[in-house]
Amino acid sequence: MSEKKIDRERLRRFVNGNYSRTDYKQVKQHFQSGADENLREELKEHWEGLSANQPLNGGLEVMLERFRKNHIKKSEAKGKTILRYYQRIAAVLFIPVLLAASLWIFRTTKYQENIMATIHSPAGARTEFVLPDGSKGWLNGGSQLTYPVVFSEHRDVELEGEAYFEVVHRSQQKFRVKTKALTVQVLGTSFNVAAYADESAVNVILQEGKVQILNTEDQLTYTMNPDEKFDLDLLKNEAIVSQVDASSYTTWTKGFLRFDGEPLSEVVKKLARWYNVDFEIRDKRLQDYNFKATFKDEQLDEILRMISLTTPMKYRIEERKQNKQGTYMKKKIIIEWQ
Repeated sequence: MSEKKIDRERLRRFVNGNYSRTDYKQVKQHFQSGADENLREELKEHWEGLSANQPLNGGLEVMLERFRKNHIKKSEAKGKTILRYYQRIAAVLFIPVLLAASLWIFRTTKYQENIMATIHSPAGARTEFVLPDGSKGWLNGGSQLTYPVVFSEHRDVELEGEAYFEVVHRSQQKFRVKTKALTVQVLGTSFNVAAYADESAVNVILQEGKVQILNTEDQLTYTMNPDEKFDLDLLKNEAIVSQVDASSYTTWTKGFLRFDGEPLSEVVKKLARWYNVDFEIRDKRLQDYNFKATFKDEQLDEILRMISLTTPMKYRIEERKQNKQGTYMKKKIIIEWQ
């Protein structure tokens, strides 16, 4: 037996626990024979087979345990030597595997910290989101939120448009919303940020907790309290803080469209994003007429009709036109003086 190589198929059946009595006897005799040179070669071939077809825990460790219990007596020095020899092989092979796995996990985590994801909410839609830390919120129409798939030292997100946040509190990891003109920094709170690219102002409305307003150089400019509104005029580079009912500014997350004495020029911007249409005000005198109302699940035509009842305006809806690419352009509403 010492001159023969054990059948690899028999050895495989033994390791997997599917062996016959004959398999058992021949494997036992082979290991007890002490044929070092043959054994070394067979162990090498066996390990290569395991590494290609079986996980470590399911192959090598099972075989060692069965070998220890059934085939090595404490008094048999040769058997002990063979077992130690097999275990040394396992240790030498396992350490590089362990190091490689650890390096892979480390590199994967660092790599994921650099991977950015973007949530886009198209015009005419409102999109609910959940971030990797469990913070959640809503994106208004025509907005997008960019964030790393794995947060690192800071929980930094970038916003273009409008979003409402409910931030999970983490005392050692600040949450920051970066916009084109300012950064909102919090530990855990709920607030609304509006920073559309085509707007000349950025506003922050705090509902609960406290937030810090930082400028583009990350310098603290103001600390907000609940029910405060921070308005930054980008043209004048001036900020105004006012007392508001914050909850009335976040009703859009529940499907309410609210106008609070806003000029028609701002009203049509909201309507354009809400219904994914284009507006053209052809008489500038109409732009400063204020409108106050709240709508829920109303058709655009009904809202325009109600606005026309309180302002000297009339409107008409142009037919959608097909462009050169064969796709249809947005619906367009023309507003004129009555």
